[in-house]
Amino acid sequence: MIARGVAAVHLAFSLFVLVGSLLVLRWPGLMWIHIAAIAWAVATMLFDLGCPLTPWEKQSWRRGGRIPYDEGFLQHHVLRWRFDPARSRRNHIVLAGLVLAFNIGVYSVII
Repeated sequence: MIARGVAAVHLAFSLFVLVGSLLVLRWPGLMWIHIAAIAWAVATMLFDLGCPLTPWEKQSWRRGGRIPYDEGFLQHHVLRWRFDPARSRRNHIVLAGLVLAFNIGVYSVII
């Protein structure tokens, strides 16, 4: 149960990074929180830092008697459906670029 909760938080954070700029249109006070989230997410993707939620989720799966997935959260839940897993580094760079491009586009309208 805890592992699913951590996965839900992970998903919510990922969605916030991706489309949080749209929330900023409604609630401008979120802008700096969102920019910090983008900076963290892009840094983890570009420099392969890993997210601290991933080991916590995997440990929770183990404690619950399940075998966790081998790869990271995005590779397992998002990228494996659309991108070649053998090119995870390239996939992260592409994803970071898409996140930046989309959010810069929205922020260019806001600012």
